[in-house]
Amino acid sequence: MNRRTEKISLLPKQLQLKKLIANGKYSWIGYGGARGGAKSYAIREIALLLGLEPKYGLKSLIFRRYSKELLKNHILPLYENHAGLMENFNKSEKILYSPTGAPLIQFGYADSESDIYTFQGFEFDLIFIDEATHCTPGQIQFLKTSNRSVKPGFIPKMILTMNPGGVSHAWLKRLFIDRNFLPNEDPKQYFFIQSHLWDNIFWSMSSLKKDGITPYTYYHEWNEEQRRTYCLENSTYAANLSSLPEELRKAYLFGDWEVFGGMFFKNFDKKQQVIEPFEIPESWSIVGSVDPGFRSPCSFGVTARDHDGNFYRVFTYYEKEKTPEEHARAISALLTEDPLITGLLNGRKPSLVVSGTDAFAKKERFSVVSHDNTFADVFASTGIYLTPGYTSRKAGWWAWKSLFPTEGKPPRYFIFKGLNEPLLNEMSAATYDSRDPEDISGKGNDPSVSDHALDEQRYGLMALFKPGNSKKNEITARNGTVDYGDFVL
Repeated sequence: MNRRTEKISLLPKQLQLKKLIANGKYSWIGYGGARGGAKSYAIREIALLLGLEPKYGLKSLIFRRYSKELLKNHILPLYENHAGLMENFNKSEKILYSPTGAPLIQFGYADSESDIYTFQGFEFDLIFIDEATHCTPGQIQFLKTSNRSVKPGFIPKMILTMNPGGVSHAWLKRLFIDRNFLPNEDPKQYFFIQSHLWDNIFWSMSSLKKDGITPYTYYHEWNEEQRRTYCLENSTYAANLSSLPEELRKAYLFGDWEVFGGMFFKNFDKKQQVIEPFEIPESWSIVGSVDPGFRSPCSFGVTARDHDGNFYRVFTYYEKEKTPEEHARAISALLTEDPLITGLLNGRKPSLVVSGTDAFAKKERFSVVSHDNTFADVFASTGIYLTPGYTSRKAGWWAWKSLFPTEGKPPRYFIFKGLNEPLLNEMSAATYDSRDPEDISGKGNDPSVSDHALDEQRYGLMALFKPGNSKKNEITARNGTVDYGDFVL
């Protein structure tokens, strides 16, 4: 390493991260959790350090979701802090080379979802994904395929910096915070370093100097609680974060993953509303709902309503990359042959199955089936007849959330445990749209936002709300459409 020109200083949490990357056994490392922990600085300087040191000589990819963020948070700071070294930066390739000509760091982004495939075939000892919650799980998993090393004995590593919120909130929370692993995921490969505002001494430096407190005292003589208290009482940035609304304050200042994820459905209470399955009485209304998809998931569910106006999500079918015929056959088999589902439904099939308008599109840009037979036609061939649902997004979200518990009011919406994980996952990940808080992020137009189960559950619930101009509790199709009238809850 050229120590005459490159000075790299790391804080204690950053040193811990560096040691884990250089010598650790974990192939997935999460770092962060709260604002102000100097995450971008840490990965940028560690990538330089481990690339320049002859002992390691590691090649890295630093990735941000969008090109402007990459320029602002990594490339420009490198010009400011390592101007001499950046003489070896190739702007067109976005590769920083060492003084000897070896590639040190490649900088990457994916402004569109498909841009991620430009990294196919590349090989990196280290992949740093900054603000990983802004990337989709699919993008992160695809980049992992380029995380390979020819260094003898070295374990290639993915390093993900993260704060609560974003499209991958639920996925990353499951892996690094809840440590709730799937059968194909090895818990021994995952490690998380929690970084807080008070782990970064620079937010309190001016006050520390005035009070005559040295960095050594701050990090080595004070405990965590002392650093936390001092930072919260003396840092201007901490004061700014403390002034945020409660949910944002807990997420950004304290790294609380529970309050931010699922913010759109913040009153949903799993303890009260996720219940053990039971047999649906024959006198209750049941409705099916579907959101078609091929490359994106196709979601189908059955929802029941009792005589007191309580709603019960029975089960969720959620599959992708299948033809409409395969979806229709699989759903039909669940409704007629699966012993668990047929038992819960008392052998009944929903007389009404509602769907969004794309199920009825022919030869259109956004149609699911690209020939004269629509998605609805294919389902009809298996005995499942689709009816256009009530698709008003804001009215649907409002009606659904009105069934959640509030102070003094018990819940009226319940989900059967163990049969609806895709729906629960999407509810946990859903956040408000930044420009329209009455809708979820993406407003149904962002392919990186998983909302397929959410949409079809919304259709199903709206079909079960009792029409105000109807004398019947059972909802049925009328001439191919549903007359919702003035629905009442």
